[in-house]
Amino acid sequence: MGPYRLLRRLGEGGMGTVYLGEAPDGTRVAVKLLHHSIAADPGFRRRFRREVEAAKRVARFCTAAVLDAQMDGETAYLVTEYVPGPTLREAVVRDGPLRGSSLEGLAVSIATALRAIHAAGIIHRDLKPGNVLLSPVGPKVIDFGVAHLTDMTGQMSSAVVGTPSFMSPEQFEGGPLTPASDVFAWASTIAYAGTGRAPFGNGTLPVVLNRVINGEPDLTGLDGPLGTLVARALAKNPAERPTVQDILDTLIGSAAPATMPGGGGRPSRRLAMGIGAGAVALAAAVAAVWLGTSPGSPSSSGPSATSVAAALPTASPVPPSASAADTGGNPLREPGVRFAYRQEPDPRRQAEIWEAQGRKADAALMRALAAVPHSVHLNMPAAEVKDTVTSTMRLAAAHDATPVFMTDYIPLTDCSPRGAPDERTYRHWIDQIATGIGTGRAVVVLEPNSLTKVPGTDGCDEGGAAATAERYRELGYAVDRLGKLPHTAVYLDGGIQGWPASVTVMAERLVKAAVGQADGFYLNSSDFQHTDTLLPYGEKLSRCVHVVSAKGGTCTDAEIAAVPADAPLTHFVIDTSRNGKGVWDAPEGKYADPQPWCNPPGRGVGLRPTTDTGDELADAFLWIRHPGDSNGRCLRGGPGPEDPVYHQVAPVGGTWWPALALDRARNAVPPLR
Repeated sequence: MGPYRLLRRLGEGGMGTVYLGEAPDGTRVAVKLLHHSIAADPGFRRRFRREVEAAKRVARFCTAAVLDAQMDGETAYLVTEYVPGPTLREAVVRDGPLRGSSLEGLAVSIATALRAIHAAGIIHRDLKPGNVLLSPVGPKVIDFGVAHLTDMTGQMSSAVVGTPSFMSPEQFEGGPLTPASDVFAWASTIAYAGTGRAPFGNGTLPVVLNRVINGEPDLTGLDGPLGTLVARALAKNPAERPTVQDILDTLIGSAAPATMPGGGGRPSRRLAMGIGAGAVALAAAVAAVWLGTSPGSPSSSGPSATSVAAALPTASPVPPSASAADTGGNPLREPGVRFAYRQEPDPRRQAEIWEAQGRKADAALMRALAAVPHSVHLNMPAAEVKDTVTSTMRLAAAHDATPVFMTDYIPLTDCSPRGAPDERTYRHWIDQIATGIGTGRAVVVLEPNSLTKVPGTDGCDEGGAAATAERYRELGYAVDRLGKLPHTAVYLDGGIQGWPASVTVMAERLVKAAVGQADGFYLNSSDFQHTDTLLPYGEKLSRCVHVVSAKGGTCTDAEIAAVPADAPLTHFVIDTSRNGKGVWDAPEGKYADPQPWCNPPGRGVGLRPTTDTGDELADAFLWIRHPGDSNGRCLRGGPGPEDPVYHQVAPVGGTWWPALALDRARNAVPPLR
């Protein structure tokens, strides 16, 4: 088949027949020959060509890499890495369900593979036990043959493609498919691995369809935190399922040293060791933290990376120092602040990949990026958020450090169905965060865009006036509940200069959201404005808040200038994670809508987190957003689905994009290294 010698048949599926092949250099590969009835369709070949190009972008950890494809000849075929070992289905049939660390390691590995697949703009659509190979080095997810590129809206073909027992309800109903659809399949696959049966049983398509859409899964025998997580991931409503990152954070955050390394269960010792070893390595990467010291601190030394398992103390968080009492409980106003952040695994893992490829300079930049502290993103439901916060607080306390949390769960987040389903749920969620923080030091950045995009206002008309009032109640509750903690600082969304267009509107919204009881507001979490521009704007907004609080009305330049020098002004922090080069100045006339806020090219990371801002109102520069994450699909006014700047379909919002991260690391101001 082309340059590949076919050695033997491995199996057959709905798309074609798979052979063990040998490349010209002797490397063993898997060659999938597509059925003629499918490959004869010119439309299919066009789609398949796009899908193969996308599949080649998938990072190779925990997946079988796509190596080559032929789509223009009489026959069409796909070549992937050959992964020796049984499928998960074969292993469970032969040896029985997995248990303990073998099952947990499998869950982590498949979730890691999904994260890489989604980052390439792909939804797998047919994740199942038969598409997970148990190799000597750990599980590998295979077969993107039915995966389609997500378009700009996330809408997918309504055709039912996949294996019914492991498909999500929306696949049957013809609804939009998103990464949440693969999360459902992840849960079904893990349920099968842990119980030996599909959670909705087997049978004819109508029978299984009815169970998936209307029935409850049978998870008997799947207990503990993993069982709870799987049950949540099988929610009928995609919005109620955890994200892939939620899954990783939960599984690795709850792992203890005594439970991670062992085998356990009935599978072979070789299989158990392969999965367990992969789980340990991944846990070390995902759960690492970086402890940084603010300039002027007595000591800048400390561990560069410490695993949660090794660093968590058994006692509660240590009490803050006596100096905290002199700062109104705001740890950012203490001398010698040390920042503690749970580190994302992406830049560290990317550094390892590029190092292996000989890209040493790029790998060094990724390691430097990974070493900068940034916020802990809280967007998981209440059942998990307390554990996430508690583990982070204990780790930070062990090093006398302060974590920064970014909450992202308010109802109608970004004027969309995301977030908590209602106000009552959100309040309970905030209560769980407060309980997790307790008496320790912490900083909470509340709900990005929650005051720039208020429900019931222009550009965000969801819910009307009732939703507007609810938004202010929700933020007011969060400020009050978290602000009453003895050593927690709370900051509200202050937008950016020019958004909202009127500084008075922003000040009024801050006042309604109880900024007077908070520690201040934050700027630039959704843009790339220069720090030198934001500092004077922050003071202007602070003065306007004073004017609105004192007498209401519009903040004229004269009124702002007339604020007394001794007036108690509101403090603020600035997100400097992506503003080293400032706002992108798009070429004039090249794009109908440049969208300068959306994955702008040539931008760089900015000043590192510090409390040494040189401005008495600016409490700190923080990295709130992760600089390596995509903003989403940017079309620049064009037809799409490709971004005309990058000439590719951008990853979905909030997912790791190696090329973007490298661009921002290279353009760092000041340089990363």
